[in-house]
Amino acid sequence: MDPLAKERQILEEAVTALQHNVGLKAKILRVPKTAARFRADGLLEIEFNGQKQRFVVEVKTVDRHIAVGQIRAQLQDIIQDFYPDYLPLLITGFATPGVAAECRRLNLPYLDTVGNLYLRTDKIFLDIRGNAKPEQAFKTDYRANHPAGLKITFALLCRPALAAAQYRELARLANVGLGTIGPVLDDLTRREFLQKGKTPNGTLIRREELVKEWVTYYPANLRPTLHPRRYQAERERLLPLDLNHFGAYWGGEYGAEKLTRHLKAERFLIYAQAVPPALMTAARMRLAPNGNVEMLRTFWNPDLTGPNQTVAPPLLVYADLIATAEPRNLETAQDIYERFLRNPADQP
Repeated sequence: MDPLAKERQILEEAVTALQHNVGLKAKILRVPKTAARFRADGLLEIEFNGQKQRFVVEVKTVDRHIAVGQIRAQLQDIIQDFYPDYLPLLITGFATPGVAAECRRLNLPYLDTVGNLYLRTDKIFLDIRGNAKPEQAFKTDYRANHPAGLKITFALLCRPALAAAQYRELARLANVGLGTIGPVLDDLTRREFLQKGKTPNGTLIRREELVKEWVTYYPANLRPTLHPRRYQAERERLLPLDLNHFGAYWGGEYGAEKLTRHLKAERFLIYAQAVPPALMTAARMRLAPNGNVEMLRTFWNPDLTGPNQTVAPPLLVYADLIATAEPRNLETAQDIYERFLRNPADQP
């Protein structure tokens, strides 16, 4: 079954569960062609006590709560641009307890195919939990969302011209094995993120949707493989350091502060190939489970972003902020998106 058909199937199953288990009337609406720039997975109208509320739907398999904040932000983008009177709605095959709790915390309405739901609006308040996971839960497994696939997609999003490059060059800059390139590009082509043409691989299309997908899956699938470690450092010694001397990059809140000059960082995130002893000495860093600095391994080739860079690529800083789901960070993330990601130029 192709991806769009699978999305439609899970949408219809969730609507059926809503109607049968709760008795609400629900109708799947047509998505207007005018909304092509931000493709909604669906539009849904739910009637409750004679009053109707419409929702913009994101259909996604979500098994980790960390992705919920990004889904909410994505839906809010679509609503802001096209559907000001609508509300966001996540539809998934099965909402794990962690995902459901995060949806409630962020006030993101959700439905799943077994009847679990959370709907809280000025017209509706329903919260149903505890329906068991189906024996064969719906699952979407895209190669582009595996760790190596996320590295390849990251390289393409940072430098879209790589879609026209030879496999070997893309593998070098994405820092992956040559054999991983073909299956990932086939996945992106099948899902219409790459358009075949005269170039060796094709042309990157629907880029904004691919950004949203990457940011959703990065914290769950790639970030845990980057050997995260936490340290305590002296702020007054850490911040003046030029990370370029240590082969490291600022991410997270301080990376965003340097990109936008808007955010006052409270926590610090550094990407480096290894923990540089000179950096630890200069900042008087020591291991601390609740320290103010987190270090992750870089996963891209430095040639992807060019020399003399002290801040990680904006896409990564954006993903770091979205993953926190904190309002102050989400506001700055939107600024980064508008300035660096909506209409990007290739990096040097």
